[in-house]
Amino acid sequence: MARGKAARTVVEASALLAAMLALSWLVFRHTLYTPAPGPMAKAEQARADEAIVVAVVGEVVRLSPGAQPSALVAGQRLLPEDSLRTGRGARTDLVMGAGSRLTVAEGTQLTVREITEKVHRFKLARGRVAVDYAERGGRVLRIESDSGGAVAETEGARFGMLSTGATVAIATESGAVRLTAERATVIVPAGKEATAPAGQVPSAAEPIPARLLLKIAEAPQTHAVEGFCAEVSGTAPRGAEATVDGVRAEVAEDGRFHVRVPRAAGKTSFQVAIRDASGRSTARKLPCAAARPQIEDLAIEWKRRRR
Repeated sequence: MARGKAARTVVEASALLAAMLALSWLVFRHTLYTPAPGPMAKAEQARADEAIVVAVVGEVVRLSPGAQPSALVAGQRLLPEDSLRTGRGARTDLVMGAGSRLTVAEGTQLTVREITEKVHRFKLARGRVAVDYAERGGRVLRIESDSGGAVAETEGARFGMLSTGATVAIATESGAVRLTAERATVIVPAGKEATAPAGQVPSAAEPIPARLLLKIAEAPQTHAVEGFCAEVSGTAPRGAEATVDGVRAEVAEDGRFHVRVPRAAGKTSFQVAIRDASGRSTARKLPCAAARPQIEDLAIEWKRRRR
Protein backbone atom coordinates (compact mmCIF):
# COMPACT_ATOMS: atom_id res chain seq x y z
CA MET A 1 0.00 0.00 0.00
CA ALA A 2 2.81 2.36 0.94
CA ARG A 3 4.49 1.69 -2.38
CA GLY A 4 1.27 2.39 -4.33
CA LYS A 5 0.70 5.60 -2.43
CA ALA A 6 4.28 6.73 -3.13
CA ALA A 7 3.89 5.98 -6.85
CA ARG A 8 0.69 8.04 -7.02
CA THR A 9 2.48 10.88 -5.25
CA VAL A 10 5.28 10.83 -7.85
CA VAL A 11 2.79 10.80 -10.74
CA GLU A 12 0.80 13.66 -9.25
CA ALA A 13 3.95 15.70 -8.66
CA SER A 14 5.10 15.10 -12.23
CA ALA A 15 1.73 16.20 -13.61
CA LEU A 16 1.79 19.32 -11.43
CA LEU A 17 5.32 20.16 -12.61
CA ALA A 18 4.33 19.70 -16.29
CA ALA A 19 1.31 21.96 -15.82
CA MET A 20 3.47 24.64 -14.17
CA LEU A 21 6.00 24.47 -17.02
CA ALA A 22 3.28 24.76 -19.65
CA LEU A 23 1.77 27.76 -17.85
CA SER A 24 5.19 29.41 -17.58
CA TRP A 25 5.77 28.90 -21.33
CA LEU A 26 2.42 30.47 -22.21
CA VAL A 27 3.17 33.51 -20.05
CA PHE A 28 6.64 33.85 -21.61
CA ARG A 29 5.32 33.26 -25.15
CA HIS A 30 2.71 35.98 -24.97
CA THR A 31 4.53 38.59 -22.89
CA LEU A 32 8.29 38.45 -23.37
CA TYR A 33 9.00 36.31 -26.43
CA THR A 34 8.67 37.55 -30.02
CA PRO A 35 9.49 34.93 -32.70
CA ALA A 36 11.77 35.96 -35.57
CA PRO A 37 9.67 36.49 -38.72
CA GLY A 38 10.28 34.14 -41.63
CA PRO A 39 10.63 35.30 -45.26
CA MET A 40 6.88 35.25 -45.92
CA ALA A 41 6.13 37.16 -42.72
CA LYS A 42 8.75 39.71 -43.73
CA ALA A 43 7.07 39.97 -47.11
CA GLU A 44 3.81 40.94 -45.42
CA GLN A 45 5.70 43.53 -43.35
CA ALA A 46 7.73 44.90 -46.29
CA ARG A 47 7.69 48.66 -46.53
CA ALA A 48 7.44 50.49 -49.83
CA ASP A 49 11.00 51.78 -49.41
CA GLU A 50 12.71 48.38 -49.26
CA ALA A 51 13.14 45.25 -51.38
CA ILE A 52 13.09 41.91 -49.54
CA VAL A 53 14.17 38.53 -50.89
CA VAL A 54 11.39 36.00 -50.22
CA ALA A 55 12.52 33.01 -52.31
CA VAL A 56 15.75 31.69 -53.80
CA VAL A 57 15.98 28.67 -56.10
CA GLY A 58 19.35 27.46 -57.38
CA GLU A 59 22.52 29.52 -57.52
CA VAL A 60 21.87 33.25 -57.06
CA VAL A 61 24.78 35.59 -56.31
CA ARG A 62 24.55 38.95 -54.53
CA LEU A 63 27.02 41.60 -55.67
CA SER A 64 27.35 44.57 -53.31
CA PRO A 65 29.70 47.57 -53.67
CA GLY A 66 32.89 47.06 -51.69
CA ALA A 67 32.04 43.47 -50.73
CA GLN A 68 32.86 40.00 -52.00
CA PRO A 69 30.18 38.18 -54.02
CA SER A 70 27.97 36.10 -51.74
CA ALA A 71 25.08 33.66 -52.00
CA LEU A 72 21.68 35.36 -51.87
CA VAL A 73 19.51 34.17 -48.98
CA ALA A 74 15.77 34.50 -48.38
CA GLY A 75 15.00 37.23 -45.87
CA GLN A 76 17.76 39.60 -46.97
CA ARG A 77 17.01 43.26 -47.66
CA LEU A 78 18.55 44.71 -50.81
CA LEU A 79 20.15 48.14 -50.87
CA PRO A 80 20.66 50.59 -53.75
CA GLU A 81 23.47 49.42 -56.08
CA ASP A 82 23.12 45.79 -54.94
CA SER A 83 23.08 43.44 -57.94
CA LEU A 84 21.69 39.92 -58.35
CA ARG A 85 22.98 37.34 -60.81
CA THR A 86 21.05 34.11 -61.38
CA GLY A 87 22.69 30.97 -62.74
CA ARG A 88 21.29 28.37 -65.07
CA GLY A 89 17.97 27.05 -63.76
CA ALA A 90 17.95 29.56 -60.86
CA ARG A 91 15.54 32.32 -59.88
CA THR A 92 14.68 34.62 -56.99
CA ASP A 93 11.58 36.56 -55.86
CA LEU A 94 11.61 40.07 -54.38
CA VAL A 95 8.79 42.06 -52.78
CA MET A 96 8.59 45.86 -52.60
CA GLY A 97 5.78 46.88 -50.29
CA ALA A 98 2.46 45.08 -49.99
CA GLY A 99 1.20 43.41 -53.15
CA SER A 100 4.20 43.97 -55.44
CA ARG A 101 6.54 41.17 -56.52
CA LEU A 102 9.41 40.90 -58.97
CA THR A 103 10.73 37.50 -60.11
CA VAL A 104 14.26 37.37 -61.50
CA ALA A 105 14.52 34.45 -63.97
CA GLU A 106 17.56 32.33 -64.78
CA GLY A 107 20.50 33.85 -66.65
CA THR A 108 19.67 37.37 -65.45
CA GLN A 109 21.57 40.26 -63.90
CA LEU A 110 19.52 42.92 -62.12
CA THR A 111 20.67 45.96 -60.12
CA VAL A 112 18.71 47.92 -57.53
CA ARG A 113 19.06 51.63 -58.34
CA GLU A 114 16.53 53.33 -56.08
CA ILE A 115 13.92 52.15 -53.57
CA THR A 116 11.69 54.84 -52.04
CA GLU A 117 8.03 55.18 -51.18
CA LYS A 118 7.42 56.84 -54.57
CA VAL A 119 9.87 55.15 -56.96
CA HIS A 120 11.15 51.58 -57.40
CA ARG A 121 13.98 51.74 -59.91
CA PHE A 122 16.03 48.83 -61.29
CA LYS A 123 18.54 48.20 -64.07
CA LEU A 124 18.17 45.02 -66.15
CA ALA A 125 21.60 44.38 -67.68
CA ARG A 126 20.50 41.14 -69.32
CA GLY A 127 17.94 38.38 -68.93
CA ARG A 128 14.30 38.46 -67.88
CA VAL A 129 12.13 39.64 -65.01
CA ALA A 130 8.43 38.97 -64.36
CA VAL A 131 6.61 41.77 -62.53
CA ASP A 132 3.35 41.85 -60.59
CA TYR A 133 3.13 45.48 -59.50
CA ALA A 134 0.22 46.78 -57.42
CA GLU A 135 -1.04 50.30 -57.92
CA ARG A 136 -0.43 52.39 -54.80
CA GLY A 137 -1.20 56.11 -54.99
CA GLY A 138 0.96 57.07 -57.97
CA ARG A 139 4.01 55.01 -56.96
CA VAL A 140 6.12 54.19 -60.06
CA LEU A 141 8.15 51.15 -61.07
CA ARG A 142 10.95 51.96 -63.50
CA ILE A 143 13.22 49.31 -65.11
CA GLU A 144 16.05 50.51 -67.34
CA SER A 145 18.18 48.67 -69.88
CA ASP A 146 21.90 48.28 -69.22
CA SER A 147 22.77 51.46 -71.13
CA GLY A 148 19.67 53.31 -69.93
CA GLY A 149 18.59 53.78 -73.54
CA ALA A 150 15.28 51.97 -72.98
CA VAL A 151 13.01 52.36 -69.94
CA ALA A 152 9.83 50.54 -68.91
CA GLU A 153 7.50 52.33 -66.47
CA THR A 154 4.18 51.51 -64.80
CA GLU A 155 2.02 52.45 -61.82
CA GLY A 156 0.38 49.05 -61.83
CA ALA A 157 0.67 46.07 -64.20
CA ARG A 158 1.64 42.44 -64.65
CA PHE A 159 4.26 42.10 -67.36
CA GLY A 160 7.53 40.54 -68.43
CA MET A 161 10.66 42.38 -69.56
CA LEU A 162 13.53 40.76 -71.47
CA SER A 163 16.87 42.36 -72.31
CA THR A 164 19.21 40.64 -74.74
CA GLY A 165 21.78 43.43 -74.64
CA ALA A 166 20.76 44.49 -78.15
CA THR A 167 16.99 44.68 -77.69
CA VAL A 168 14.51 45.26 -74.88
CA ALA A 169 11.11 43.56 -75.11
CA ILE A 170 7.95 44.07 -73.05
CA ALA A 171 4.95 41.70 -72.91
CA THR A 172 1.99 42.87 -70.79
CA GLU A 173 -0.50 40.52 -69.15
CA SER A 174 -2.66 43.11 -67.35
CA GLY A 175 -2.56 46.86 -66.85
CA ALA A 176 -0.30 48.93 -69.08
CA VAL A 177 3.42 49.63 -69.41
CA ARG A 178 5.15 52.61 -71.01
CA LEU A 179 8.23 51.71 -73.08
CA THR A 180 10.47 54.69 -73.86
CA ALA A 181 13.58 54.84 -76.07
CA GLU A 182 15.16 57.60 -78.16
CA ARG A 183 12.65 60.13 -76.73
CA ALA A 184 9.69 58.16 -78.06
CA THR A 185 7.14 56.32 -75.93
CA VAL A 186 4.64 53.58 -76.73
CA ILE A 187 1.93 52.24 -74.42
CA VAL A 188 1.93 48.45 -74.15
CA PRO A 189 -1.54 47.40 -72.88
CA ALA A 190 -2.72 43.96 -71.76
CA GLY A 191 -2.22 41.24 -74.37
CA LYS A 192 0.32 43.28 -76.35
CA GLU A 193 4.10 43.34 -76.74
CA ALA A 194 6.66 45.84 -78.03
CA THR A 195 10.42 45.97 -78.55
CA ALA A 196 13.10 48.65 -78.47
CA PRO A 197 16.28 47.78 -80.38
CA ALA A 198 19.38 49.66 -79.18
CA GLY A 199 19.50 53.17 -80.61
CA GLN A 200 16.00 52.99 -82.10
CA VAL A 201 12.51 54.08 -81.12
CA PRO A 202 10.15 51.40 -79.76
CA SER A 203 8.02 49.37 -82.12
CA ALA A 204 4.25 49.72 -82.09
CA ALA A 205 2.46 47.48 -79.60
CA GLU A 206 1.21 44.30 -81.26
CA PRO A 207 -0.73 41.25 -80.02
CA ILE A 208 1.45 38.65 -78.30
CA PRO A 209 1.76 35.72 -80.77
CA ALA A 210 -0.06 32.55 -79.81
CA ARG A 211 3.09 30.47 -80.33
CA LEU A 212 6.81 30.95 -79.82
CA LEU A 213 8.58 29.68 -82.92
CA LEU A 214 12.21 28.64 -83.25
CA LYS A 215 13.35 28.11 -86.81
CA ILE A 216 16.53 26.18 -87.57
CA ALA A 217 17.95 26.00 -91.09
CA GLU A 218 16.74 22.82 -92.75
CA ALA A 219 20.28 21.98 -93.85
CA PRO A 220 22.55 23.20 -91.07
CA GLN A 221 26.29 23.00 -91.56
CA THR A 222 26.62 19.30 -90.94
CA HIS A 223 30.15 19.12 -92.27
CA ALA A 224 32.70 19.01 -89.49
CA VAL A 225 34.65 22.16 -88.77
CA GLU A 226 37.99 21.80 -87.06
CA GLY A 227 37.44 22.08 -83.29
CA PHE A 228 33.66 22.52 -83.54
CA CYS A 229 30.68 20.22 -83.02
CA ALA A 230 28.59 22.06 -85.63
CA GLU A 231 27.52 25.35 -87.11
CA VAL A 232 23.88 26.28 -86.71
CA SER A 233 21.80 29.09 -88.17
CA GLY A 234 18.33 29.97 -86.96
CA THR A 235 15.68 32.61 -86.48
CA ALA A 236 13.93 33.70 -83.27
CA PRO A 237 10.97 36.09 -82.91
CA ARG A 238 11.88 39.74 -82.65
CA GLY A 239 13.01 40.61 -79.13
CA ALA A 240 13.52 36.97 -78.07
CA GLU A 241 16.73 35.61 -76.57
CA ALA A 242 18.60 32.62 -78.04
CA THR A 243 21.02 30.33 -76.23
CA VAL A 244 23.10 27.36 -77.31
CA ASP A 245 23.83 24.91 -74.50
CA GLY A 246 22.95 27.70 -72.07
CA VAL A 247 25.34 30.22 -73.62
CA ARG A 248 23.73 33.38 -75.00
CA ALA A 249 23.91 33.78 -78.78
CA GLU A 250 24.03 37.12 -80.55
CA VAL A 251 20.66 37.73 -82.22
CA ALA A 252 20.37 40.31 -85.00
CA GLU A 253 17.54 42.83 -85.14
CA ASP A 254 15.67 40.62 -87.63
CA GLY A 255 15.95 37.62 -85.26
CA ARG A 256 18.68 35.75 -87.15
CA PHE A 257 21.56 34.09 -85.31
CA HIS A 258 24.53 31.99 -86.37
CA VAL A 259 26.62 30.01 -83.90
CA ARG A 260 29.58 27.64 -83.99
CA VAL A 261 29.22 25.02 -81.27
CA PRO A 262 32.53 23.95 -79.66
CA ARG A 263 33.41 20.28 -79.78
CA ALA A 264 34.09 18.48 -76.50
CA ALA A 265 35.06 14.97 -75.52
CA GLY A 266 31.99 12.74 -75.60
CA LYS A 267 29.75 15.51 -76.93
CA THR A 268 27.30 14.13 -79.48
CA SER A 269 24.52 16.76 -79.43
CA PHE A 270 23.68 20.31 -78.40
CA GLN A 271 20.56 22.28 -77.48
CA VAL A 272 19.30 25.50 -79.04
CA ALA A 273 16.70 27.37 -76.95
CA ILE A 274 14.82 30.64 -77.11
CA ARG A 275 12.64 32.57 -74.62
CA ASP A 276 10.55 35.70 -74.92
CA ALA A 277 9.48 38.52 -72.63
CA SER A 278 6.27 36.73 -71.62
CA GLY A 279 8.32 33.84 -70.19
CA ARG A 280 7.60 31.23 -72.84
CA SER A 281 10.48 29.09 -74.05
CA THR A 282 11.14 26.38 -76.59
CA ALA A 283 14.17 24.27 -77.42
CA ARG A 284 15.52 21.82 -79.99
CA LYS A 285 18.19 19.19 -79.59
CA LEU A 286 20.50 18.75 -82.58
CA PRO A 287 23.29 16.24 -83.32
CA CYS A 288 26.92 17.16 -83.67
CA ALA A 289 28.45 16.69 -87.10
CA ALA A 290 30.65 13.65 -87.51
CA ALA A 291 34.30 14.44 -87.01
CA ARG A 292 36.59 14.15 -89.96
CA PRO A 293 38.72 11.01 -89.72
CA GLN A 294 42.29 11.94 -88.91
CA ILE A 295 45.10 10.17 -90.75
CA GLU A 296 48.02 10.04 -88.40
CA ASP A 297 50.39 8.03 -90.58
CA LEU A 298 50.38 7.18 -94.26
CA ALA A 299 52.89 4.83 -95.80
CA ILE A 300 53.03 3.93 -99.50
CA GLU A 301 55.05 1.00 -100.68
CA TRP A 302 56.04 0.88 -104.33
CA LYS A 303 56.75 -2.47 -105.97
CA ARG A 304 58.61 -2.66 -109.22
CA ARG A 305 56.76 -4.69 -111.73
CA ARG A 306 58.75 -7.54 -113.25
CA ARG A 307 58.91 -7.84 -117.02
